[in-house]
Amino acid sequence: MNTGIFMPMIKALIENAEKYREVLRKRNASQEIFENFEKGIGLYKQQREFKQKIQALCTERNKLSKEYGKTKDGSLLKKAEEVKAQIEALERSASEIDAKLQQIELTLPNWLADDVPEGTEADARAIEYVGIPRVNEKFANEFEKKYPGAKYATSSENFLHHYDLVGKLIDQETAAKIAGSRFYCELDELVLLDFALTMYALEFFRKKGYAKKLMVTPYLMKKNIEEKITYFTSFADTIFELEKEGLILIPSSEHTIVAYYADTIFEEKELPLRIMAWSPCFRKEAGAHGKDTKGIFRTKQFHKLEIHTIAKKDEDFAEIEKLRCDIQQFMFSLGLPNRSVVLASADTDMRALKQIDIETWMPAQNAYRETHSIATMGTWVSEKVKMRYTTRYHERFPTTNVYATAIATQRTICAIVENHYVAKENKILVPKVLQRYAFGLEEIKL
Repeated sequence: MNTGIFMPMIKALIENAEKYREVLRKRNASQEIFENFEKGIGLYKQQREFKQKIQALCTERNKLSKEYGKTKDGSLLKKAEEVKAQIEALERSASEIDAKLQQIELTLPNWLADDVPEGTEADARAIEYVGIPRVNEKFANEFEKKYPGAKYATSSENFLHHYDLVGKLIDQETAAKIAGSRFYCELDELVLLDFALTMYALEFFRKKGYAKKLMVTPYLMKKNIEEKITYFTSFADTIFELEKEGLILIPSSEHTIVAYYADTIFEEKELPLRIMAWSPCFRKEAGAHGKDTKGIFRTKQFHKLEIHTIAKKDEDFAEIEKLRCDIQQFMFSLGLPNRSVVLASADTDMRALKQIDIETWMPAQNAYRETHSIATMGTWVSEKVKMRYTTRYHERFPTTNVYATAIATQRTICAIVENHYVAKENKILVPKVLQRYAFGLEEIKL
């Protein structure tokens, strides 16, 4: 009997029901999610009863078949056929329950790591500050309240937002006529900066060992595959969908990376497998009404270089710490002060056991803003897509999966523009590490 690819995980959730209810509480899960979980418990119990009945009936049918072989008694054969019909009916019912359990699991988030702070966005725990941000002296007290203990340098400069600085290099008005709101056209030097950032990021992270495999994946994927890979209910409002074709535009390349390695059994020596993939990303930003409406910080299309690590069990937490350190150093190499934070329980990605965000200093906003996310999903996705590895002792385990933003190009451009603007000369300095990738471009005159 096919029990469905979701059963191992639903089994673990239900067998630890009280602990999982506590996770849902910490995540501030909706009433619908709680109700779905309780419904899943009932269906799972019913499924177990069906399996027990099927096993008992199979034993009875085998016994009848053996007796018929000895006696050739026609009544035994008739009885065996009746038992077979009962088994088939129960198997159909069990398959229907499998389908319902699969749909329920799409609504259930991952567990949470023990060190994830409980709370909402305001309860994120700072890990490390890298670089010294310039803060307008009028906002120094505000900075100290928002980021207690963080070092900074005061400045009398009135910092300008990126959208006030690069108006001639971004055309959102014409883009809106072409594609609608939150789209943009990059122009001239900004295009060079875009590609320079990608090439520099490839070089930087390749040297750090993250390019065991380099990929450019399809920009579209089948919706029924995406539903197994992401916490789809949280993405549903943001995904661009081609309903007739059953396709979606990818919100990030980690989704297609996971799909690429679905149904794969690795040898232990192949892991960790560190992958880098570049793609455009597409998101409706449905929940961002009124936020960052100007400029290119929050858009419906952007470029991203993604790092995805497939690892053995218990290696994922060390991997996210390595990624955190390397990504913070990458941003610092661009002259961008940044900090890392562990997100609190209610703010953690529903797929993630633990999530770390890298926030980069935006002087005009007097704030660190999210530019990168790093997270371990544990075995949450590998159990769904059957991604496993075999040890030298022939044991088989689901892999762990870690995803991380190497660079979200447009957000990084925003940070460069705000941090490297020279007001007296009305120009933006291009970070030295990027200049050789931008045909020697040293500055952008405005």
